[in-house]
Amino acid sequence: MLRSRAAAARVACREWYSYPGFTGVAMPSWNIHIAQTERLLARAGTLADNVRDRNAFLFGCVVPDIFVGYMVPGIADPIPYRITHFAKPEPIPKPREHEFWDTYVAPLLKGAPVGTPAAATSIAEERERLNRVHYPQRYKDAEPVAGPGASELSLAPEDVAQSLLDLTLGVWSHLVADTVWNTRVNQYLEAHGGKPCEEFRIKKQGDFDWFGKTLGIVSIPRATDRLYTAAAQFGQYSIPQDYVLKTIGVMHEIVRENPGEPDHPPYRLLSEAFFDATFTEVVELTEAGFTARVASPGVPALPLIASC
Repeated sequence: MLRSRAAAARVACREWYSYPGFTGVAMPSWNIHIAQTERLLARAGTLADNVRDRNAFLFGCVVPDIFVGYMVPGIADPIPYRITHFAKPEPIPKPREHEFWDTYVAPLLKGAPVGTPAAATSIAEERERLNRVHYPQRYKDAEPVAGPGASELSLAPEDVAQSLLDLTLGVWSHLVADTVWNTRVNQYLEAHGGKPCEEFRIKKQGDFDWFGKTLGIVSIPRATDRLYTAAAQFGQYSIPQDYVLKTIGVMHEIVRENPGEPDHPPYRLLSEAFFDATFTEVVELTEAGFTARVASPGVPALPLIASC
């Protein structure tokens, strides 16, 4: 029985890594990206102060993975990982986040949009809405649940421009995260005498899966015309409305199944200390990088971390 389960796991792993454009190593899963986004927006920092459309920023934090073809179902026109992530096709790719910043973020910052704020929703709010639909008798005397306000639905040019900037910043934060995680994994592997191989990939991704499950997350993007419009205008490639909806659906399921589980089996490759330190480093480096770059507009961005 154990042998058959192991064989099935190996087959599943090979199928996972055979998707178009996939370079052979899975990135931090979306629960980790969402958790890091929640931490960034919850802290008192320059980035949180400047992100006015948090709904678009949250959606942006998963955008680089949409077209790769292994997270969102039904992607008819996949784009290789090396393009969506500004990375070389190597066993442990490190995105060139600084090139993405100069190409897509910096030009939008020059426009200095000041649109109205827009908020994401949460799994608790979604459950409340569903309960009111299915059990209306329980809520006949209750106050109505606040839905998206006028600002979340606005298609005014300045609001769409704000959403496009914040979505693009969310994409950049994803690339920073992947750069840090993959660099640190590569260094950890070298320090322990390992080499990228199928066994390494299985153990690594299993560890990332368990770590991701320890992170309690609650945030889900709202599917609004404002978000659809910004996604369609994303500078690197247009994201059609049906892909936005599919992506939000995947995010919803991930958040729903990720309340935070402190207990997990022992990690097989990495360690508790590695995950805690790298998670914190991603949040701190994203904040520091954003603060430094907005303070020096017009200066070409340098890598935030020395890749190996």
